[in-house]
Amino acid sequence: MSRLSIDDTIAAIASPPGPAIRGIVRISGPATESCLIRLVQTARPLSEIKSACSLAAKIRLDSLQEIECQLLFWPNTQSYTRQVSAEIHMTGSRPLLEWTLEQLCRAKGVRMATPGEFTLRAFLSGRIDLTQAEAVLGVIEAAGVHDLESALTQLAGGLAGPLSRARNELLYLLAELEAGLDFSEEDIQFISPQELTDRLAGCHQTLLQVSEQVTERKVNQASLSAVLVGWPNAGKSSLFNRLVDGQAIVSEQAGTTRDYLTGLMIADSMHIELSDTAGLEFHQHPTAVETAAQQATSEQLKNADLRILCLDGSRPVNDWERNQLQRTTYYHLTLRTKSDQLYPCDPDDRVDLATSAVLKTGIDELKSAIGQLASSLQNAESSVVASTAVRVKNSLWMAIESIQRALDTSRLEMGEELVAAEIRIALDQLGQVVGTVYTDDILDVVFGKFCIGK
Repeated sequence: MSRLSIDDTIAAIASPPGPAIRGIVRISGPATESCLIRLVQTARPLSEIKSACSLAAKIRLDSLQEIECQLLFWPNTQSYTRQVSAEIHMTGSRPLLEWTLEQLCRAKGVRMATPGEFTLRAFLSGRIDLTQAEAVLGVIEAAGVHDLESALTQLAGGLAGPLSRARNELLYLLAELEAGLDFSEEDIQFISPQELTDRLAGCHQTLLQVSEQVTERKVNQASLSAVLVGWPNAGKSSLFNRLVDGQAIVSEQAGTTRDYLTGLMIADSMHIELSDTAGLEFHQHPTAVETAAQQATSEQLKNADLRILCLDGSRPVNDWERNQLQRTTYYHLTLRTKSDQLYPCDPDDRVDLATSAVLKTGIDELKSAIGQLASSLQNAESSVVASTAVRVKNSLWMAIESIQRALDTSRLEMGEELVAAEIRIALDQLGQVVGTVYTDDILDVVFGKFCIGK
């Protein structure tokens, strides 16, 4: 990409087209000062200025009188692009702005900026990350107060902050794990298994919260989705049939469902697509069929608006279910199924409802709860710029799933080298979100929508 070059100086009109009281011409790059000396007259020589300042100035016109203007000058890395930069604020006459730009571009090493090139340079210099670059575009294109507030919040680091903290924590964890692997023969422990699990769980929760922010809320009622998830034989299929009048195969044999079924349910006048998925369980050596079923379930979970955890009420909670209960920000509802044969539950378990597909108890309450959650999600306004949500959603979910695999691997004590491998995958995905890992294609997508001068 030619526009990645930062060795030349770029200039552009930075104010919107049309008549206005004030207009802005922007310039950035190594030749900025020499160009200004040719064009602008200031009481104080620019060569003597060592920090950002605002100066009263005059533009030297060829055959007209001098035009008064205001010069904003950044002689060092304090500027938006972290290059020598300036803005000429003057009368918003389009011919005058274009003449000024033409005079700047006549200087050696100066050219017209391409769309988004000032912001691209801010990104490449580390002044902003990729989510903040998209927020700049969000400010430009804001169609209302909420759009503007969302973009300004993101520009101020509302999304970048938690992502950066999670990424730094994962970097520290990876360093400690790799140090432990290097000294494995000397019996030196750099991090305890419990601390590793706790810190991974903290990162996982942070990314789940960010994921909730970037999830685009669907406006079409029929497009809202909910998914039933749980251990095999937890009563999901029986519950699914009661909720949607479906035809899921019901059996006492665990693992009957190997694919997923979908059906339309109506809850509090809300139309919701409900999915019944294969039971989630963690095997060290899964079969090909089990692997495919788990992948299908994970895909449904990733795309669902509502996630409903089903616990088999006829037996004690197992270790996998106990781990899921700790993911309080992940599941929207937690159910105890088979309440007609209810086993006494631990009072510390967070359970929202008890249902029985046999006795049809709790079904209406469950429908109402799902409807209320769907309604609140539909009315919720995302605090993230839409273009950011589209770009980062997949990478963020891949990072979340890698950390979940690292957690499972750590809890089963399957080896720190496997945990480290999953953390590396998560770091790579987060790098693509914030822009520490990027390709020209990603930059084309992000900056291709910008206008010239931004």
